[in-house]
Amino acid sequence: MNLELLVGPSGVGKTNYILEDIDLNRKDNKIIVLTPEQNSFNFEKILCDKFGGTFNIDVMNFSSLTRRLAKQLGIDNLKRLGDNIKPFYFYRAAKNLDNSENFLVKRILQDVSFIEVVEEIINELKEYTVSINTLEEYLEKNTLLEKSHREKLEAILEIYVEYTRLLKEQSTFDKVDYITELLLYIEYVDLSDYIFYVDAYYNFTAQEYNYIEKLAKKSKKLIISVISDANRYFNFDLLQLIQGYELEKMKYNSFYLSDLFSKEKYKLDIFRKSHEIIASMNEIVKNNKDVNFSLVAFIKNKDVSVLKFDIKDSIVENYSILEDKNGRFTGISNSILAEKYYKNFTAQYETDDSIEIICAKNKELEVKQVAREIVKLKEEKSVDHNDIAILYRDNTYENYINIFKDYNLEVHLDKNIETSNHRLVKFIQEVLNFNDGNFKTRLLNLLKTRLTNFENIYRQKVISYILLDDTSVNEKQLEKLITELDVDTIKERISKSNLIISSTNKFSYNDLLEKVRVISVDDVENILNEKLVNSSNDILKDYFVEKTIKYSTEQLRICKEVLLELTVKVSEVSMKDSLQVKRYVKKLVDVFDYCKIRMYLDKEDGEYDDIEELKVDSIDRQVYKKILEYINDINENFGNDKFEYQKFVTLFNAGLTTIKYRSIPEINNSIIMSTMDLAKVENKKVVFVIGFNKDVLPVSKSTGLIDDKDKEELILRDIFLSPTKEAALIDEEFVAYVALTRAKEKTFICYSLLDKSFKENFASPYLSTVKSLFPQLEEKQTSKILEFSISDYSYYLENFSEIVSEKEFNYLFSKVYRRFMEVKDSKTKEVEVLVELMIKFLENYQMSLPSENFESYEVLDELNDRIFFSKDNSIKNYLAKIIRDYKFELNSKTVNEFLEEKKETFSKFSISKISDFERNPYQFFIKRVLGIAEERDIDIDNLVSGRFFHAVMADERIVNFIAECGSKIDIDIQEDEDIARRFKIKEIVREVVYNSDNKDILETLKLIELLNTYKYLLINMLQRLEIAIAIEIKYFALTKFMPTFLEKSFVLEIEDNIITCENIETGEINKKELLQQYNIPPIRFVGVIDRVDVLDKNISIIDYKSSQTDFTLDSIELGFISQILTYSLACELMFDKKSEDILGIFYREIAKLGKDLKTYRLRGLANSDLILKEDFLEIAPEVMYVRTTKKGAIHGADAHKAYTSPELERLVNKNLHNVMCLLEKIFSFDYSLKNYEVDNQYLSEKQTLFKFASNSDTRLDYKNKVSLKPKELKEKLLKE
Repeated sequence: MNLELLVGPSGVGKTNYILEDIDLNRKDNKIIVLTPEQNSFNFEKILCDKFGGTFNIDVMNFSSLTRRLAKQLGIDNLKRLGDNIKPFYFYRAAKNLDNSENFLVKRILQDVSFIEVVEEIINELKEYTVSINTLEEYLEKNTLLEKSHREKLEAILEIYVEYTRLLKEQSTFDKVDYITELLLYIEYVDLSDYIFYVDAYYNFTAQEYNYIEKLAKKSKKLIISVISDANRYFNFDLLQLIQGYELEKMKYNSFYLSDLFSKEKYKLDIFRKSHEIIASMNEIVKNNKDVNFSLVAFIKNKDVSVLKFDIKDSIVENYSILEDKNGRFTGISNSILAEKYYKNFTAQYETDDSIEIICAKNKELEVKQVAREIVKLKEEKSVDHNDIAILYRDNTYENYINIFKDYNLEVHLDKNIETSNHRLVKFIQEVLNFNDGNFKTRLLNLLKTRLTNFENIYRQKVISYILLDDTSVNEKQLEKLITELDVDTIKERISKSNLIISSTNKFSYNDLLEKVRVISVDDVENILNEKLVNSSNDILKDYFVEKTIKYSTEQLRICKEVLLELTVKVSEVSMKDSLQVKRYVKKLVDVFDYCKIRMYLDKEDGEYDDIEELKVDSIDRQVYKKILEYINDINENFGNDKFEYQKFVTLFNAGLTTIKYRSIPEINNSIIMSTMDLAKVENKKVVFVIGFNKDVLPVSKSTGLIDDKDKEELILRDIFLSPTKEAALIDEEFVAYVALTRAKEKTFICYSLLDKSFKENFASPYLSTVKSLFPQLEEKQTSKILEFSISDYSYYLENFSEIVSEKEFNYLFSKVYRRFMEVKDSKTKEVEVLVELMIKFLENYQMSLPSENFESYEVLDELNDRIFFSKDNSIKNYLAKIIRDYKFELNSKTVNEFLEEKKETFSKFSISKISDFERNPYQFFIKRVLGIAEERDIDIDNLVSGRFFHAVMADERIVNFIAECGSKIDIDIQEDEDIARRFKIKEIVREVVYNSDNKDILETLKLIELLNTYKYLLINMLQRLEIAIAIEIKYFALTKFMPTFLEKSFVLEIEDNIITCENIETGEINKKELLQQYNIPPIRFVGVIDRVDVLDKNISIIDYKSSQTDFTLDSIELGFISQILTYSLACELMFDKKSEDILGIFYREIAKLGKDLKTYRLRGLANSDLILKEDFLEIAPEVMYVRTTKKGAIHGADAHKAYTSPELERLVNKNLHNVMCLLEKIFSFDYSLKNYEVDNQYLSEKQTLFKFASNSDTRLDYKNKVSLKPKELKEKLLKE
């Protein structure tokens, strides 16, 4: 038995020693290199580089070696238990122990997710070879154990025994038992001509140490590499031998696991992990007297000196000084770091450029700076992608990986990736929970996995419907029947239907499928929203198949059939409770078959357009096959067991979400990005260690079921488990040391000043060690290019070449341009500098234009950014394509063609659509004619918070609560601040928000959850709602007006000088005749009124606003549209009211924190005939911003805010005239800016494009101004 340890610090050539030893032995021996899975590819590459191939050298890990040896022994057919189905076994074990007083059993039966905790500790016991007998003996012999410690171990032992019994009963082996079984039979395998090399492992389990011992016994030789300081294991300084000293009584420090856990020089040392390996090897030597034990020490001198010691009974019997080696490092600083980091820190050293420290304000800037550094390394040092590695600890950095694509850098995330976000897992979870929750949400989530085969089934049914008048024919029958039809019949039937493109001259089944005008999954979402579908019964209603603007009745009927089929098939899975597992599985597999999951996830064509396609398909295949294996395992082992459905789902999900896959690296062309705990990065010239912060280095290990106190008690009896929290914390510095010493040429150490929650953060304390070694090493800040600042204009001008990507170009350009627009009229020096900067950008503009030909873009029926751009949607390209390459000729022919194509959508108007024209006619052209959508950030903006506010305030529970509370208070004696305190407003707000199925509420909550300021935003919005409800309670108490119609939509049809609208109470059509003729085609005017309050026959119209808004007569005078006057017209027609019935048309500002309730009085137009009545006169100023006098009149200063009923009617008609005149201008297709304050039409159009593209305000100032005061303007308008 030959056992050899290779011991040395990082980067001294231990792996190279292994390679040289392999070279010496590979002709006469079989070679197996054992290395962690994530290092396998790397080691195979090293072998190929050195030997031109792997030949008879196998690179394996413990799992793959186990499979190989099992095959040699003929025990590979043993029934193995997958980790994924362990939860089912533990649940069965708990059920069998139901009658015991075991607190863990009770917890598992109460909460199935607790199985994970119990499974973790039993796995640990098995991996560290703590058998049932060991635990029983421990509890039996130690009668004075602390009560809680004993009870915990007894509870664990009971489940351990039952779990083991279940496995034996079914002759099944879990992973640990399987290896244990293999080790019993390994005696019968001849490994005498094998040499094993164990490299890149940082620690092992007790079972793996047993494995190593068996391999060492059976093989010719076993060599293990260990990162440590060899001087720690001898009673002399190894440098003395190198310097030629003759030493006597040279001893090796034979220490063991008990020493490791008791002696501070081992348990508190940076190399504690490595000491554990050495101690375990010493245990093997102690237990095997025939072992030939040697230790090869690597000592950093000028070069790396190598000494080999033969050791017997702790005595150095022989030693030899081998040939010096070259270490990994070419830089001075990184070489010193590897050698001196773990020694006395008093010495200081000069530094070269092989170590850099980067400090960033946040993680995003940190990653961008890393990307910049890599781009420079490629350009200046010709460093390839495969020469670079990025190591991280905080998983948050995985979210920033796409930043590298902005810099044209290919980065491969090297890790086992959880499948919880894979679409098949999402599909299964939606199927299993389909009948639990909102039907529409579940259905859309299911469809959005793109695995339901919805579109193909729809196509199939369309063809079946057109050719056979029968949609129930299955695919095989349909293919057969089509072959039997003659071509003329097919042509004729296709020509009569608009469901399929009739221009085709190919009539095979597959050709016809491609020509179907398909309803996509995205279309389905629109249909479900438009048809107000919330339950499966809503799909059955006749309304669902009524023709819409975009979809015909035939299309909707077939869509309905496909959706119902899918719904029935999916619902069957959870339809019945307490079934056998095989029944649940059968139903799930039926859904797989119906949706043809295999067709989507197990493709075998092998043809790919690009590497991304290959990666996606590789992942799909891995996940699909692993899930099939998982389902099969469950069926085989638990098929006949009965489970409550929800218990089955919970257990199934527990295993499902633990399935992992590995993504494929783009061979030799990727930067490897890996977690520093796992990475064994070799042959990398440059390594970036990112996220070197104190919140993750060190990170404290979480405590499991058996805590540190329990482990220390067990250690006293020589029972060893995983490291305690204290030991694991010591190991953290070792992790940092290994990460910092991976690079040959240069190491970048990067950290940020904010953590993932945007709280203040600091560098890891381990960085202080680096700085103490190199006091002259200065921290570098992120580039000024990455952050726009008005103080850095000169830097941008002088260092324009520092811009290394198009994204940086776009970012700075948009910032510079926006700043220019803000200050352009200030006549300051800054404007001159900004102009100079913009010229610089324009001179370098060509650098960012894509090489592809713009003419290849096909302008489809709807022109928008998604169709316009293929890969790059940056601002410059956006503008270039519109300005240079898309021409919309405004002549009678193109206008008529446009109206013919778009008449349904273009003739549908709203206040916002007309307001677009008012603000800037050219912007209306871009947005409403060309159909180019604005870009919107995903954020809690006024639109989102407004919808949330509206939805909550419109909830029936809130409305009833307001009325109930408002009727209980005496407004004369109740102070404003007492209203919120007296009633349980906080409770009702939270009840509505957290127990609502309203789409706007749910979507806002989901969006808030994604943001780092989650708690602050939510609390702020809830508190604002509390104030808003207090306002409405006061309003109701004062006026008795009841919120009755909330979020009320209206449609005004305008045709032949007549406006019509449906009366919402009677269903009759109310009409209003226009006072003059207007030259416009028939149109529909639509809108939604936030609130209509009712008291007897009177109504009050209220529109919510996110900021303080008031009515102004100026816009009416200038010929523009008034939102509230338009609402007044709609209410008159909808409710068959006259102006004398309307109390007023008002704005209500959405409440903010820090203001009194009276601040939120109503603003707008009041009906003086009603508010001056005796019962309203005194309260009017409390309700609205209209003051009244003791004499019963409107205060003179507020005269422009209140109007008599006839005056209100006149204003409504004046506003209607403005609307019709604006519509005439819109339909004239004249987008001239002559009425606006612009110097040049063309430049203003270009400026509008810039602003529109960068989400800036495109509003233009109107030339005409109103000079009259409000009172005078009122008189003028009412006289017209």
